[in-house]
Amino acid sequence: MSKVGKFNPLVSIVIPVYNGEKYVKEAIDSALAQTYKNIEIIVVNDGSTDKTEEICKSYGNKIRYFSKKNGGTSTALNIGIKNMKGDYFSWLSHDDQYYPNKIKRQIEELSKLDDKNTIMMTDLDGIDENYQKIYETHYINHINEYPKRRESMIHPIIYNQTHGCTLLFPKKCFDEVGLFDEESFVAQDFEFFYRAFLKFPHVLIPEILVTARDSSNRQGRRSKVKGSVEYSDLFINIINNLTEEEYKLIAPTKLDFFEDMLDFFFAAGYNKAYEFVSKKLLKNLQISSYDLIGNKFNGHDLHNYLRVEGISSKQLVQFKESNDSKTYNFNFFSKNSEKELIKNRLFYECDIVHFHLIHNLIDTGYLNYITKLKPSIITFHDPYFLGGHCIHHFDCNKWKNHCFDCPYLDELFSLNSDYSSLNYFIKKESLKDSQISVIVSTDWMKKKVLDSPIWKDKKIYKIPFGIDLEKYKPSNNKRELRKKLDIPENDLVIMFRSVNDSFKGLDLIKKSLNSLKDSRNITVITVDKVGLLNDLNINNLNIKEYGWVKDEQLIELYQVSDLFLMPSRQETFGMMAIEAMACNTFVLSLDCEGSAISEVISSPNIGLCVEEKKYTAEFLKIIKNKKKLDELGIKCGEFVRKEYSKEKYVNSIIEAYKETIENFKETEDSKLVIEQLKKHHVDSEENIEFISNSYEERVSFIRKCFRLLPLEFRKNIKEKITNTKNLKKFIKFNE
Repeated sequence: MSKVGKFNPLVSIVIPVYNGEKYVKEAIDSALAQTYKNIEIIVVNDGSTDKTEEICKSYGNKIRYFSKKNGGTSTALNIGIKNMKGDYFSWLSHDDQYYPNKIKRQIEELSKLDDKNTIMMTDLDGIDENYQKIYETHYINHINEYPKRRESMIHPIIYNQTHGCTLLFPKKCFDEVGLFDEESFVAQDFEFFYRAFLKFPHVLIPEILVTARDSSNRQGRRSKVKGSVEYSDLFINIINNLTEEEYKLIAPTKLDFFEDMLDFFFAAGYNKAYEFVSKKLLKNLQISSYDLIGNKFNGHDLHNYLRVEGISSKQLVQFKESNDSKTYNFNFFSKNSEKELIKNRLFYECDIVHFHLIHNLIDTGYLNYITKLKPSIITFHDPYFLGGHCIHHFDCNKWKNHCFDCPYLDELFSLNSDYSSLNYFIKKESLKDSQISVIVSTDWMKKKVLDSPIWKDKKIYKIPFGIDLEKYKPSNNKRELRKKLDIPENDLVIMFRSVNDSFKGLDLIKKSLNSLKDSRNITVITVDKVGLLNDLNINNLNIKEYGWVKDEQLIELYQVSDLFLMPSRQETFGMMAIEAMACNTFVLSLDCEGSAISEVISSPNIGLCVEEKKYTAEFLKIIKNKKKLDELGIKCGEFVRKEYSKEKYVNSIIEAYKETIENFKETEDSKLVIEQLKKHHVDSEENIEFISNSYEERVSFIRKCFRLLPLEFRKNIKEKITNTKNLKKFIKFNE
């Protein structure tokens, strides 16, 4: 007895064919070669004008042959279905082939199921017209990416994770959901699949049992424009009918789903569907120098916060260190990089661009063009864009009129020759008629922008930075944490950032520490640079230098500290002060004209800022009363939780985005530019744009788009990939 046992239903293999003289014999032969023998083969000639009929009739009674006027694949399939005698239907395109055990394996697995009215699926491989293998599918990987998909009825349809010739349908499907739509000329396959999968369960056999040929005579390739419209209408209808429960089964979030669909529709050229989904998302592009260095204020953390809120945020950086799949490398230092940025898909498809740390990254002159093409907003992390050279202006006020003879040429970024006046002129002329809004974090910075001729009449949003208060919070067990870090339980712990520049006030910290008469029971914690305290003249001071640390360790250091020192002479915000305060650590800072820190920490009501000449005396006074420090620290924590939550920050950012987009004035010129960019890329079936410079991101993008792409487009993309240096031998599709 065979493995199938008593379950031995008749299977009807239906082969629709139009002008298939080149391949139809191979298709019929592969059907005849099935190891499962209880089959009938029905060939329907859809009005061929070549030798198709002669070839088919040569098989005699080995097949059942029907001929009709040309009416499209749907009409041919329906003729076969109406005349089939089998209990199950299997479609075989005239230029595809079955592996010998295709039907046998499906009947074997079907025999194990209680519900015999189940649709059976398999994997397939693909060949080109020269019989070269160009891909293979592994549909199980799509399920394993998000296991809840096993419970979804339609995930193979909406994600294009199936192929008509791999399927085995119970005849009951046609009785309940009807036949193929004869009004649909190209999308008849997935239109029927959608109706069938909605009502009937499916099971995947993760084995390659079909070979599909990338033939130029495929109906979808002959009718690309019509196919784009038909498939677009189909997928729009599917999406419109998705329930909230179904969303939860097909993707981790709605944002993930819609972004997957954007990639799919972009790659397939389903323009109408692409625009439909695009309108459901607010698409934001964050641009900065780094992702992880300064992640709290360079847009990277914001980018992730926005995604949690359903905003389709992507990030472009010069230096990528994270594993974030939505952050991409972009070489801003290459020739014509600004022009290439405009031509990049992430730019021309976004709804708003948000610039962060772009000092010397983007030519200021190009900001004028960029901001006329897309709604744009820039966060000022310092006053660099207000003048012709300096990051901070110190006591210089020339920027309020026009920079000239800069007194701080050696400061970051140093100039060998004084071009401050020219730089100022370029910024002013470039930005005066640009469409760009500004985000500042303090009233101190807002006043500077209002005083700047460069930014005259620009919209300003005051949005203080927010932090993740689920992470930055007091320790539940400070004693155990100190034990873990090898810090004596009763020590007074002083923490600060150790940086040897003119901004951060390390000299004041050293002066204060050198004034200690008794260093016993004091631990000093530093982060960032190491070795900068070697010249301290203090005995027995417990110094622990940690260098640059990641958030998890940084939070622990805040939590074990009693006092955080931040005597910055130039400080636009003071993120570390807020983080320390969130962990119930008191902050002592500097009260000076070049810093916003007094406003940020609400001195003297919450934190404390003092004049530079009084800093050491105040330091010595504060450390005498550890109990008082603890009380002040608790007050600091309460203040931060009220004023600096990430939720408050993100909601304010989103509102600024919406208003900036609403107020954006699109010109006829800018409209034509964006339309042409979209048309050039979206309309090209051959285009898969490498939006990342990293090999790993290219591979990830290619794999995703390739597995979602309709069969008829895969050959061109395969050629594009194999012509890309070093990718061919590494990539295994859908793996």
